Amino acid sequence: MKIKNKLFILTLIFGSFAYQSCDVEPEIYSEIIPEEFFKSPEQFASAASAAYLPLRRTQDRVHPVSDVVTDIATVAVRSNNGWDDGGLWPRLMSHDFQPSEFYSNNVWSLSAEGTSVCNRLIEIFTEQAGADSPAVLELRALRAHYIYLALSYYGNIPVELRFADADPAPPQVSPQEAWNILEAELLASIDGLSEERSSFTYGKVNKWVGYTILANLYLNSERITGIPKWQEAADAANMVINSGAYSLEGGYFANFRTQNESSSENIFVIPYERGFLNGFNVRHTALHQSADATFGMSDTPWGGFAIQEDFYNAFEDEDKRKGMFLTGQQYTIEAGPNWTNDNGFGYANPDPAFELTDCVEDFDNYLSGGFEDQLVGGCNIFITTDYNEIDNRYPYRHGARYAKFELALNETGDISNDFPIYRYAGVLLMRAEALWRLDNGSTEALALVNMTRARAGLDALGALTEDDLYWEIKKELALENHGRATTIRFGHWEDDWFLKGIGNQKGQPSVNFNEEFRRYYPIPTGALQANPSLQQNPGY
Repeated sequence: MKIKNKLFILTLIFGSFAYQSCDVEPEIYSEIIPEEFFKSPEQFASAASAAYLPLRRTQDRVHPVSDVVTDIATVAVRSNNGWDDGGLWPRLMSHDFQPSEFYSNNVWSLSAEGTSVCNRLIEIFTEQAGADSPAVLELRALRAHYIYLALSYYGNIPVELRFADADPAPPQVSPQEAWNILEAELLASIDGLSEERSSFTYGKVNKWVGYTILANLYLNSERITGIPKWQEAADAANMVINSGAYSLEGGYFANFRTQNESSSENIFVIPYERGFLNGFNVRHTALHQSADATFGMSDTPWGGFAIQEDFYNAFEDEDKRKGMFLTGQQYTIEAGPNWTNDNGFGYANPDPAFELTDCVEDFDNYLSGGFEDQLVGGCNIFITTDYNEIDNRYPYRHGARYAKFELALNETGDISNDFPIYRYAGVLLMRAEALWRLDNGSTEALALVNMTRARAGLDALGALTEDDLYWEIKKELALENHGRATTIRFGHWEDDWFLKGIGNQKGQPSVNFNEEFRRYYPIPTGALQANPSLQQNPGY
């Protein structure tokens, strides 16, 4: 798929946004009325695209409360007290979740915004085209995605499927009731969704997206409701697999290049495009400050998100997916930083003449405290995979950095890589997990796991243990926002890991992170104030 096709989708999105929101020429609204506008599939698609706009906030709102709070990634307080923010990040890392802090509102607001837009458009489309029209069914499935986000992160949520007659203070329903509503919505929608996979449907919900959302709902049923739905998860995933619409890419990193629109694994993506649909700002949040010189950026990254040492060490040396990490000696742009589809990030010409040196970052931050003798490596920018605590802080150079998504050179800020909410490898592993839970000797589950391992350059497993399955899912889908759900599903959410169990980074009090109520986030303070029908989740 060429870049122009992604821009076609973005044109629909922004055309719809203008139609819904522009107030420069108010009299235009009296000229474009529903009875005259909704005459063709293209017009419905243009208007429906407004319901996809909230997805652009997925990376900045979901990632900090998903992979970053697991054994995959972390945020450490750095040498200049950066990423302390009054103890906010240390509290988040130690699972001391607070309803008044921004991250508690992250997914709640994303879900509420997306659901509300879907509700509004569903009522308009129903009046114009009927309740069973493809445009309405597409939005019902998309709405299920938004509501599932809230259910997954908060458990006890209000579910309002109306717009004009919506309850201004809808009450919460139990996780089981919300789960039942989502299952019913998806089952009522899927058969009427398009099977097409083309530039026109790229980034939008089709039948296979619907089945993938349903498979994920079933996969997490036991986590959310206490009732397992493994066979249903396996069957829904199989509908996507047997569709023939998707396949594994030959190289793992083909899925994460700047122009990854043609990936055969893309099932449901956010079609980010720098300057058109922004929101994917991994350059600033997850790169070391020196990366401006490496990638030709005009400003300095913030050096925040980094990889857990134990997660990095869990990768075998032969695992090509290890190319998603930026570690070791860093170089200027003259060294040729680049990505390959097979091996990910590397330098084409790592000549010593291009080594990065910078005595300001870390060194100057520690000099006044007399810690310079602990700063191993002189002035070279050498990013380590471990973390060495110095005076309750950690040097910025400690912790592998994100390099999974290609970074176009000589650009700053948002990247143009489409982000996979769901991709084909994930569906293969959904079916593998569901089959394994039904029968831990399943040969098909083993074969599916060996497919992703083979692509990564690893030998086939002869048998599949729970740990094998857990780590394969975590490695294959790392930094794609599946970490939290996977960690809970496999019973590891209450485990200890770096910056979690200590709970006292920068003097913060410890919390009992083993308490199971922390599997859900607290209902945000703002939501409680706005809706008197809501009650805080137990434990908070």
